[in-house]
Amino acid sequence: MGHNAEVIGFGALNCDKIYRVDDLAPPGRETGVISATRQPGGSAANTIVGLTRLGVKTGFIGTVGNDRAGSLLLDDLKREGVDLQGIINADGDTGAALIFIDSSGERVIYILPSVNDTFITANHNYAKTAKILHLSSFTGIDQLRMQISYVKQLGEKRTKISFSPGNIYVKLGLNELKPLIERSFVLFLNKEEAHTLTGSSDVEDVASLLDLGAKIVAVTLGDLGSYVVTDSKSLDCPPSNRK
Repeated sequence: MGHNAEVIGFGALNCDKIYRVDDLAPPGRETGVISATRQPGGSAANTIVGLTRLGVKTGFIGTVGNDRAGSLLLDDLKREGVDLQGIINADGDTGAALIFIDSSGERVIYILPSVNDTFITANHNYAKTAKILHLSSFTGIDQLRMQISYVKQLGEKRTKISFSPGNIYVKLGLNELKPLIERSFVLFLNKEEAHTLTGSSDVEDVASLLDLGAKIVAVTLGDLGSYVVTDSKSLDCPPSNRK
């Protein structure tokens, strides 16, 4: 079957379990939970749902388990209008993220990948017809290399790559990420990830990543907004005042 997706996401599909706490407990201490909720998650999936709500035609490549959480994730993506042809249903449990958020907004995330560690053998033609393939992290280097192999087989003529490595992939080091950075039309980082990859606390030094092949590097800076750089210009983007 064909599809008309303009942007396709490729990353982990998780069921997020979110716990609100007063403080994040240090080792050896206890803290109470104020509230607990469950919702669909995964960085790339969240991005794809956001784009769908903006009217972009989207699809997704990933894996869910044959459990209730997997059914809930598929039902949610279908309800949002995301094309599901690239999602594999595997034997086992759907991935989960345990997220603890304190009163100041700081958070700690624990990932249980489960079937997200399954190697994906999706049809490359699925992404070849899209304008953009948006990649986010799994939890291990084998999955990163799987994504690199997938991108290499796409070729370089049509589909642009958007890459948001996240903290997990960034910790693997620049050399492991180079094959995807080289192909990235846009690379998304936060301030800490930019520092880890460049070794510099000066956000403007992310321009060095353009030398690897990225066309645009965008860095989120929390309350300070964001910084975007290309070969020809750089932009300091203030945070939005919209509520």
